[in-house]
Amino acid sequence: MKLHIIYFIIRTEANNIKGGKTLGNEKERLQTGNDYATERVPLSERKSIASVALVASGFCIAMSGLFTGAAMAAGLNVKQALISAFMGNLILSIYGGAIGAAGAREGLSSSRLAIYSFGKEGFKIVSLVLALTMGGWFSVQSGFFGNTINAMFPNAGFITQPNFAGFWGGMLMLLTAYFGYKGLDALSKVAVPAILILGTYGAFAAMKSVGGLAGAIAIIPHGDTTISAGIVMVVGSFAAGASAQADITRYSKDAKAAWIATIIGYMAANTFIIIAGYLTTLSTGIGDLPKAMLQLGLGLPALLVLILAQWTTNDNNLYTSSLGLANIFKMKKSKITLAIGVVGSILGGLGVADYFTGWLNILGIGVPPMAGIIMADYYFVRKQNYKFKDESQIPKWNINALIAWGIGSLIGFTLNFGIASLNSLFASLIIYVILMKLKPIHMEQEMN
Repeated sequence: MKLHIIYFIIRTEANNIKGGKTLGNEKERLQTGNDYATERVPLSERKSIASVALVASGFCIAMSGLFTGAAMAAGLNVKQALISAFMGNLILSIYGGAIGAAGAREGLSSSRLAIYSFGKEGFKIVSLVLALTMGGWFSVQSGFFGNTINAMFPNAGFITQPNFAGFWGGMLMLLTAYFGYKGLDALSKVAVPAILILGTYGAFAAMKSVGGLAGAIAIIPHGDTTISAGIVMVVGSFAAGASAQADITRYSKDAKAAWIATIIGYMAANTFIIIAGYLTTLSTGIGDLPKAMLQLGLGLPALLVLILAQWTTNDNNLYTSSLGLANIFKMKKSKITLAIGVVGSILGGLGVADYFTGWLNILGIGVPPMAGIIMADYYFVRKQNYKFKDESQIPKWNINALIAWGIGSLIGFTLNFGIASLNSLFASLIIYVILMKLKPIHMEQEMN
């Protein structure tokens, strides 16, 4: 018996060495299966710029972008819309890029980065807020998907009824999120090019109905929307999402790659989807690209745009939510994803989640100041140095972070000018730096 045991141990160790692994890497193997939810993504697991850029683009390409463009069409001409989309996404690129670069350097998600600024216990609040916000929007978007499918195909039978379509739509989006980054990557490789092609086709078909691009440019909107208001629409539509940029870019090889992927995601993909929604609405008067395409006789392309645009964003919502909860509960991330996805799909299909959109908007305003604190701690307080031996050097709570978060959120809610999400972000960033200068929280204090 002993000989059999010894033989088994030797054979196992030999197989591990042959595969380039040792028993000492067992923890890393387990984390690979858990999508590195609570650990740094090792350099050996980092992805190419193209891979991360596609996933980031898929996250940005959403129905909300189409509706943002539709809202801009009410009062902005083509030149003004282009300026608004460009400037808004430039702001998102800088904001999301800063968070994303930190995530790439450290190999950590947004919620995990917060452990250094909020503390070992404090960061769980950040994780919970991110999880509730993004998980809530997953449920709401699933219900929205069902309603839109029904509006496009009202006579297609039971499968397009709002409740059932919302449920199967949510379950569809769960499939890729369940497999973590690999699932997001696999979908984005197919979905992003398809959306770009089909969206361009639909936008040009809409413009053709009014005499092409020249005809669309000649249309003068009757609203009184300003360029600054247009910028606010663009930034506000994705401010909470940009706070979770590190969830994607932690798989980048370095900070430069993270910046490139983030800029492509916002400046190319998000600008495209907003302008596609804008031009379609301007040309047809229908503020919904899939519906406009359907009216123009483009039934299958319209359906594909609707499904893929929702899928590539909502699986990211679920992915971020599960990453947040994986840092609170000692459960495998895939199981958390499955649980949130099933419950969210049911609630979305039943329309229950729609009653919580007000609370989700409130949570959304509270997310950017959290990102501001992470940026302040990483770039201005710790000087991009998070290389600690272990988490025993991190205090349980950082009261400075909690105070800055509270004041930043209050400013975001109360100021009546500018962009609420950016007001709260910069306020929390500045307040945190000042507080840390007045009363520093040292990472070594738990060791004494």
